[in-house]
Amino acid sequence: MTNNNQIAPADIDEQEIDLRALLQVLMKHRALIVVLTLLAALVSGLLSFYVLRPVYETKTILLVTQAVDKLQSSTKQEDLTDIVNTISRMPAMTMNTYIGQVKNDELMRRVIEKMNLAEQGYTPRSLAALVNVSAPKDSYLLEVTVSNSDPQLAMDIANTLGREFIDSFTERNRDMMDRSLTFQQEQLEEVKKELALTREQSEKVRLQGMLAQLTQGISQTQIMRSFYLGGTSVVVVSPAIVAAKVKPDKKMNIAIAFLLGLMVSIALAFLLEFMDNTLKTPEDVAQHLGLPVLGVIPAEGSRGGYYGNYYHHKKG
Repeated sequence: MTNNNQIAPADIDEQEIDLRALLQVLMKHRALIVVLTLLAALVSGLLSFYVLRPVYETKTILLVTQAVDKLQSSTKQEDLTDIVNTISRMPAMTMNTYIGQVKNDELMRRVIEKMNLAEQGYTPRSLAALVNVSAPKDSYLLEVTVSNSDPQLAMDIANTLGREFIDSFTERNRDMMDRSLTFQQEQLEEVKKELALTREQSEKVRLQGMLAQLTQGISQTQIMRSFYLGGTSVVVVSPAIVAAKVKPDKKMNIAIAFLLGLMVSIALAFLLEFMDNTLKTPEDVAQHLGLPVLGVIPAEGSRGGYYGNYYHHKKG
C-alpha cells in the first residue's frame, strides 16, 4: 500500500521532461527573447533621455489659524448680542474646505491674470491640473505642490498661488466685515427711531441696551476691519524656493521596459512554439506520434540537418 502524499517516479520523470521542454523552448527562441528585451530597453532609454520633457515639482506651505475639524451649530434662540457677534466674526471652515478653495476656478483665474499665463495658453482647468493640495494629519498646514516643465515657472506659480489665496481671503473677510458694519449701522438707526418714539420706561431701557450693544459691535467691527484681526487667517510659512526634478525617472523607466520586454518576448516564444505543429526532428516524431523512427534521410548538402520525411514502423 503506497502513501498518497508520495510522488511516483513516473510523475517525477514527467515533471523533469516538462521542465526540460520549457528550457528547450527558451533556448530555441533565445535570439528573439534577447533582441526584443534589449529593443524595449533601448526604446525606453531613447524616450526618457531625448523625447520626454522633464517635470519639476515645488512646494509652498500655508498655515491656517483657527481652523476647525467639525463645524458646530447652535439651536438655541440667539439674542441681539449673538447676532452681532456672529456677523462680526469670520466663518469657521474645515481643512477640507480650505483644500477645495485653493483649487477653485476663481483663484486659478486670479493667478493667470497676475502672471499673464493666458498668453501661454493656460486656463483655470489646465492650471488646476498642475496643482495638488494636501493637509497633513493633525495639523493646520496646507501643502500646495505645483508641477511644471519649467522649474522657475513652477516656483512662481506656487508663490503667486499662495499670495493670491491669502489676498482672496482678506478681501472676502473685509467684504463680510463691511456688510456686517452696514447691517449694524442700519439696526442702530432703527433702534434710535424706536427709542425716540417710545414712551414706556421699560421699553426705553431695553432699546438703550440694544443701542449700547450695537454701538459696541460697530466699534469692534471697525477695529477688526482696520487691523484684520477677525476670525480665520492664512500665512505662508514656507515659500517655494527650489524645484526638484521628479519625472522622468530614466533608470526606473529602462528597468520597467526591460522587464516588460522580457515577459513579452518569453510569451511570444511560447506562442510561436504552440502554433508550430510541424515535425522537424526524429524526437518530434517519437514524442507526438509515439512511433519509433527506423531511418532518416539527411538533407542534401547538409551534414547535420534532416529532410523532414521520416520512415517509421507501426506498432504491432
